[in-house]
Amino acid sequence: MVRTLLRREGIQNFLKLFSSSLVAQGLSLALSPVFARLFSPDDFGLMALYLGIFSVISVLSTAKYEQAIMLPRSDQAARSLFWLVLMITLVVSLLALLAGGFAGGFITRLSGNPGLRPWLWFLPLSLVLHGLFQGATFYANRNKAFGIMAGSTLTHYSVLNGARLLTGWLRSPFNGLLAAQIFAQAGSTLYMLARTGKRLFKMDAALSLERIQEQARVYSGYPKFNMLLNFTNNLSGALPIFMFTRGFSAETAGLYAFGYTFIFRPLSMFSQSTLQVLSQKIIADHQEGKAVYPQLKKLVMRFFWLGIGPFILLAIFAPALFGLVFTEEYMMAGKFLQIFSPWLFMVFLTSPLSFIPELFFRQKKAMVIDLVYLVLRFFALAAGIWRQDLWLSLWLFAGVSFGVVTYNLLWYLSLARQQSKSIIENNKPNT
Repeated sequence: MVRTLLRREGIQNFLKLFSSSLVAQGLSLALSPVFARLFSPDDFGLMALYLGIFSVISVLSTAKYEQAIMLPRSDQAARSLFWLVLMITLVVSLLALLAGGFAGGFITRLSGNPGLRPWLWFLPLSLVLHGLFQGATFYANRNKAFGIMAGSTLTHYSVLNGARLLTGWLRSPFNGLLAAQIFAQAGSTLYMLARTGKRLFKMDAALSLERIQEQARVYSGYPKFNMLLNFTNNLSGALPIFMFTRGFSAETAGLYAFGYTFIFRPLSMFSQSTLQVLSQKIIADHQEGKAVYPQLKKLVMRFFWLGIGPFILLAIFAPALFGLVFTEEYMMAGKFLQIFSPWLFMVFLTSPLSFIPELFFRQKKAMVIDLVYLVLRFFALAAGIWRQDLWLSLWLFAGVSFGVVTYNLLWYLSLARQQSKSIIENNKPNT
């Protein structure tokens, strides 16, 4: 009976998160043809460049301590971690402000896109909003406030799409895509703080510097391993944008970003919704000494049959679809997706299990894999840039990505299998 209720609760929590993601992503996808006509590939390229820089620095701005908020037994300790995240965020944001002021010109020249310069002033704001949002989101997840998390997703995409339509329709002199991104980030952060702030900002011993330092020591593994792991992961993800902008053009980076975002963002939202619910369930089962491999294997098989059809269709029809739905200017983005479809399918299968190395304390190996992944991706892209052959870059990049993500999936499952085998052996009656 209890098991059935837990299963139903897990399904309900997943549906809360996934349904909000589905509505939000559905609206964004429906409006994509409009955005393609309001904004140029160069606009998408500048937005992707800014977000790439932000995604790399944002990992440093929290030191990934927000992930630890779910772990302490005490609510007070969890809130001490939130204050720790906020303190680190403010320091890194100040450094970003100084870097933008004193080295903004150099950073802009290095990026290869002169349009980046004025937007560097907004980077500290983006980092502060990110720190607040991440801290509040993990605190909500800790308290199983999945409805609040779903509401933040809807708020983000409502503001994002509304601001894009408005700035595009008004033909704003600035990059409307980037402005909309910052507005959306502010909207979703304010929503999360409004819903969680009463408990989160409670003035008690959680604010004690001694308590905050204690939690920083207890969870020091997060900046040592998780931060470095996520830093290399995010740098690896942003690498094509950086190198396409510098090695080819902002337009090429924009076409890559448009096509990649078109499929990866819905895929990522689905994976994150699954991850946020699944991780809590698997962690609880592991702590209770239950075997986790059978349910993980079943989940992967379900995802396989759910995704194989759509991804095959994507591999065949992506260029024609982009030419029909968007303008001919964006047909090239469909050709990019055609090449990436096998890799993206593996990402679809693997992403919900990305917490497994942390669960089994294998962050060191995960970090090594990510470093190897980053280096391989760099050389794959550099080979094409050196030859000035975009298609060579794309094929090598997709091949390397497919290979590493496939290895990760097999490794995650092998870790779960080892845990399950150990539990079965320990539960065998003594003879």
